[in-house]
Amino acid sequence: MNLYNDKQKDDTKKIQDLLDEGGIVTIDNGDYFISKTLIIHSDTTFILAPNAKLILKDNARCALIENEHFRGGGRDYNIQVIGGIFDGNSDNQGFDCYDLIEHRNDFSYDPDRYSGKLIRFCHVDKITLKDLTVRNPNGYGIQIGDTVDFIVKDIFFDYNWHYGCTDGVHINGPAREGVIENLSGTTNDDMVSLTPVDEQHAECSEGEIKNITIRNVTANNGYSGVRLLSCGNYPLTQIKVDGVYGDYRHNALLLGHHYARPSDTRNWFDDIVIENVRANKSSTPLDNSCFTLWEEGAIETLPVIWLFNDINIGKIAFKNIYRYESVKTNTSLLKIEKDVTVDTLLLDNVRQTLTEGSDGKLLELNGTIKNLVKVNVTE
Repeated sequence: MNLYNDKQKDDTKKIQDLLDEGGIVTIDNGDYFISKTLIIHSDTTFILAPNAKLILKDNARCALIENEHFRGGGRDYNIQVIGGIFDGNSDNQGFDCYDLIEHRNDFSYDPDRYSGKLIRFCHVDKITLKDLTVRNPNGYGIQIGDTVDFIVKDIFFDYNWHYGCTDGVHINGPAREGVIENLSGTTNDDMVSLTPVDEQHAECSEGEIKNITIRNVTANNGYSGVRLLSCGNYPLTQIKVDGVYGDYRHNALLLGHHYARPSDTRNWFDDIVIENVRANKSSTPLDNSCFTLWEEGAIETLPVIWLFNDINIGKIAFKNIYRYESVKTNTSLLKIEKDVTVDTLLLDNVRQTLTEGSDGKLLELNGTIKNLVKVNVTE
């Protein structure tokens, strides 16, 4: 089928017709302009050539792609999206992210209300996203919720940083048996976020998150690398993070409680392993074109790894953690706040090298650690 490949026209219907046929759908290199969310069905593999660009048309104000049952009423399975460039054309959507943030709790979740999510899937099993470039969303680049057996790998984030809440890969519970690996580029929020309960503008689903592996996350002057959040009495368990690299204005990794509900009584994590972190604090300020609402004091005060905000952790291990700072800093490598309780904390081969005049602690411990084990820790 011949596509327009012309910004003055609209390729939505022709690509949707291909997707409706199912099976293996391929798109050649070119620029394809989309005005309405593309719907992908079960048992479909969507393969885009490396320079095939799906570009959200000016003022389209919708996701680029979602699965058939994103809104519920059933489940989808066996979906693959491979290759291509997914461009949210963020500056031409008439979107005010400051307004969204100010009013994000003023309305109930509505999947038809535009909140900038670019690629989104929910109520889906066995899904693979790989070899994608995700460019300039107004919100999350990739959102996946209520999923079993998922792979997100080899993703490059090409964001202009003009907007906030622009996570890279954002997972909503319930979610289990997942792999997220080989993420690079830089977002203007978390590169990866695991979130059992989300804010209202994004809460496509909620539930426990279990058995997830995150490997090889790299950012240059990133916001944060990996964020693990508990909420709604849903636990995060059997989470492994293997490889966080680069420099971050906020944190390379953080565990905390967020989006609190009055009914929350236990915010907990268990069987968490964090290893092979080679990350440091950024010293690069953002220019005036960037969304900077949450930036004040972040570089100067926030630790590289942060446990905070009323959480309970069973077992957590930090292995092979190294921080090197070439610029003077007084931030800690690992900070545990006073409202955090940990049953067993293992520190194995944790060390840092700071430049002269720095006063950053290796471990800033204010919480309750019932059993602290240190192996090859250099303070």
